[in-house]
Amino acid sequence: MKYSLSAKNLVCRNLENRAGYCADLLNPKQSKEITGLLRTDSGLLSTRFNQVVSNAVALPRILQRFVVDYFAERHSPFSLWHCASRPLDEEALKEMGLVEQPPLIAMAAEVKQLATDGKPLADLEIRAVANAEDLLSFGELIAEIHDSPRERAQVKKFYQHVSTLPEHKYSRLKFYLGLFQGQPVATGSLFSSADALGFYDLGTLPEFRKRGIGTAMFQHLLGEVIHSHHKHTVALVDEEQQDLWLNAGFYAVGEVTRFDFAPERSGAHVPNSRQGANGNSPDRGGENS
Repeated sequence: MKYSLSAKNLVCRNLENRAGYCADLLNPKQSKEITGLLRTDSGLLSTRFNQVVSNAVALPRILQRFVVDYFAERHSPFSLWHCASRPLDEEALKEMGLVEQPPLIAMAAEVKQLATDGKPLADLEIRAVANAEDLLSFGELIAEIHDSPRERAQVKKFYQHVSTLPEHKYSRLKFYLGLFQGQPVATGSLFSSADALGFYDLGTLPEFRKRGIGTAMFQHLLGEVIHSHHKHTVALVDEEQQDLWLNAGFYAVGEVTRFDFAPERSGAHVPNSRQGANGNSPDRGGENS
C-alpha cells in the first residue's frame, strides 16, 4: 500500500498538539522539543499523559538523556510514539527499558468525503459533556478501561483537575458520553488542532461490548466532524478495526509504533544531578508552542 507522507504528518501533528495540550492543563510550560522529538510532562505518573512523540529517528543517546533519564529521575512512566517511517533501534530501546506495544494504524480523511449511516441504537443516548459531573463520569470510564491500578488512579486525577477548570481552558477538547439505559458505558473525544480534527478515547466498558455501542459512538462523532469547519480529520486505530473507518471514507496512511516505560521495571539509570535531564543541549530546543 502506498502511504501519503503529508497525510501521515497530519496525524502526527494532531497527536503532538494533543499531547502537549493535555499535559499543559496540569503542568504548564513543561513540554519541551528538539528537532523531531517532543517530550510532554503532565506531572502525573501516567503513560497516557506523559507522551513523547518522535517524527525522526533519534539517536539512542538523545533518547536516553532527553527522555529516559528525565522521566527516570522523576520515577515516572511515559509512552513513546514513533511516527517516522524508519524504525528506531529496537535493541537500544529494550536496553533503556522501553517495551514495545502493538502498532496503531494512522488514518486520515478529507471531511467532505466522509459519510455516516446515521442509524441510532436503541436504549443508547450519546451526549456532549457539558458539566463537571459529566466530565468526572467520563474520567471514571476511561480509567475503568485500564488494567493498571496506578494508571487508573492517575487518569481519574487528570479528569478531576480538568473538571475544576473553566471550559475555555480546555475548549480544543470535546468529550462525549454514551449512556446505555441511563448508565454511562462508552466514551469518545475530538481534539481540534490547526489543520485537523482528531478522534480519541473511543472505548466501551468490557461488559457492554459487541452490542454496537462503540460503532454508534464512532458514527456520532463522525457526524460531529462532518458538521465541523475542519477540512481534514485523523485517527489512530487498532489494525483489526480498520474496516469501520475505511467504510466511512478514511484511508490508511502508515503505522505509528508505541513503546511504554515503567521506571520500576526498567532498571534505568537515574542521574545524580539534574544535568542529565535538563542541563545540556538536548533540552534546549525551546518549549512546545
